[in-house]
Amino acid sequence: MYLYTRRARLASPAGAEWAANICAAGTKLGGNEISVWGSMFGPAYGTITWTAWHADLPALEAWADTLNGDEGFQAVVAQGGEFVEGGVDDGLLQVVSGEPDLEADNQYVSGVAAVCAGGNVERAMTAGVELADMASKLTGQPTMFVRSLTGPYGGVGWLTGQENIAKVEQGQNALAADPAWLKLVDSTGGAFVEDAAITQSTLFRKIA
Repeated sequence: MYLYTRRARLASPAGAEWAANICAAGTKLGGNEISVWGSMFGPAYGTITWTAWHADLPALEAWADTLNGDEGFQAVVAQGGEFVEGGVDDGLLQVVSGEPDLEADNQYVSGVAAVCAGGNVERAMTAGVELADMASKLTGQPTMFVRSLTGPYGGVGWLTGQENIAKVEQGQNALAADPAWLKLVDSTGGAFVEDAAITQSTLFRKIA
C-alpha cells in the first residue's frame, strides 16, 4: 500500500473550507477517498496535509492523471491561490509493516519521521518494524512503519491512528511508562540520523 500526501500551509483559517472542498471533489472524481489533516500543537501552524491510499503505483498514476486532467477539479484547486501561503510539497510513503484500516473513524494520527543513518539502513529498518510492533501491543492502537519513496533518501516514519484526543493521551502515557519501550528506543542509537530538525513528532487532526 502507498500513501500519497500533499502538504500546504494556509494563510488563514478561512482556507479550511476550501481544503475540505478539494477532498469532496477529488474523492468523487478519482474514486479514492481523500482526507485532509491539520497539524496540531506543533511547529508550522496552519500546515495541512491531504492524503489518499493506493494499492500500487500504477493505480496512483492513473488516479493522478485523472485529477490533473480534469478542468473542473483543477478549477477547485485554483481557488486556493487566496488561501495558501507559499508552495506545496508532495510525498509518497510505502507501508513496510502494519496496514491501514480504511474503515476506521480516526480523528487523529500521531506521526514520527526519521532518516536512516548511513551504513545502518538494515539495522534501522529492522528497528523500525520492532518499534511499530511494540507500540501497537503497548497502546492497543495499530502503528504502521513506512518508508519514503520521495524526499530525503532513507526517510522512514511511524503512523498511528486514534479515534480521539483521549486515545492519543492514553497511547503516549502507555509508552512513556513502559521500561521495555524506553530500552528499545535507546537501543536504536546510531541507527537513525541524530538531528532534531529531522527526527520529529507531529500530531494531525482530521479536517475532512
